Amino acid sequence: MRWLALVLIVSLLACEPRVIVTRTPSPQTGSPAASSAPSPSATANPSPTKSALRPVTGISPATRLLSYQRVSDIPVDPTLRFVLTDDGRVITADSPDYLVQRKLTPSGAAAMVLQAIETGLFQRDAQYARELLPGRTLPARGVTVLVLIIANGPREVRVSFEPTGQPDDELFQPSATRDKLTALARGYEDLSWVPANHWVDSRPQPYQPAAHRLFVLAEPNVPPAGRPSDADAIWPFLTPIDTVGEPMGGTSWRCAVLVDEDALALGDALTRAGEISPPYRWGSALATAALAWRGTGSVRLQISPLLPHEAASCAGAPPPL
Repeated sequence: MRWLALVLIVSLLACEPRVIVTRTPSPQTGSPAASSAPSPSATANPSPTKSALRPVTGISPATRLLSYQRVSDIPVDPTLRFVLTDDGRVITADSPDYLVQRKLTPSGAAAMVLQAIETGLFQRDAQYARELLPGRTLPARGVTVLVLIIANGPREVRVSFEPTGQPDDELFQPSATRDKLTALARGYEDLSWVPANHWVDSRPQPYQPAAHRLFVLAEPNVPPAGRPSDADAIWPFLTPIDTVGEPMGGTSWRCAVLVDEDALALGDALTRAGEISPPYRWGSALATAALAWRGTGSVRLQISPLLPHEAASCAGAPPPL
C-alpha cells in the first residue's frame, strides 16, 4: 500500500496552493455597538424587514486528507478536533464552541498525512477497544472513542480506538497500538511541533465557512419552556420558518443550507432577541435556540458551519438529538 501513499504525496506536492478568500462581513453581522445593545422586546419593536434567502451556488468541497474527532457512547454529537483538506486548510477546535483555521503548504500537508500512514495502522478500517484484565470490573462510566480518518491513496481509511492515558488504564490490557494512535491524535491537539516552513499561515483565525446547515423543528402543539421570543417576529426571511429547507426522512426536522450571509443574519436576529450568546459569527461551531411559535407551539433551531470537505447539502446529515 506504500505506493498509494506516494501517489497522494506526489499529487499534493504538485498542487498549486489555493487561496482562501477573506470576505468582508456583511453589515448584518452587526457592529460592536449593536452586539452590546440591550435586547429589544418582541412586542415593543416592529418586526424587521424580511429578505429572500439567497441561492446556494458555486460551492465546491475540498478533499479531506485527515480528520480527528471524539465520540462517546453518551448520546451527544461527535466533537470535531481537526480537519486537513487538500487545499492546505487546517480547521481545529480552539474550544468546544469555536473553530479556527490555518493554512499549510502542499509539502506541509503531505508530510502530515505521511506521518499518519507511516504508522502502518491505516491500511484498512479498524477498531481498537480496551480489553479488561482478568478479574477486573468494567467501570461505570461513558466510553470515549477517538476516530481518525486518513486519505490513503484513492480511499479514506477510518480507525477508531479508545485512547490510553485515562485514570482507569490499570484495569485494562496494555496496548502498543492504542498508545501509538493516542500519541498521533494528541499531536493534532497542539500543532506547535509543525515546522515553520510547512505553514503558509500559522496564525489561528476564525473559521470562515462558505455555507451553513440550518435544522428546524416546528411543533405547533408543544409549548416552549420559559418565555422565549416569538419565532415569526425575529425570523429574518420571507420563507416561513416551518417550510424552510426540506424534510429529513423519518423525523419531524427540516434542513436547509444557507449561504454565509444568511446564516450570519439569522445569528444576528437571535442575538438581538437575546436567544443566543455568544453571537453566531465566523468561528462559531454551533448555535441552538428554542422559540415560541403561533401562541401554543414552539420552534427549535440549530445552525452549524459546513466544513471545507462537506458538500453544500443536507443529504446524510444527522438531525439534532
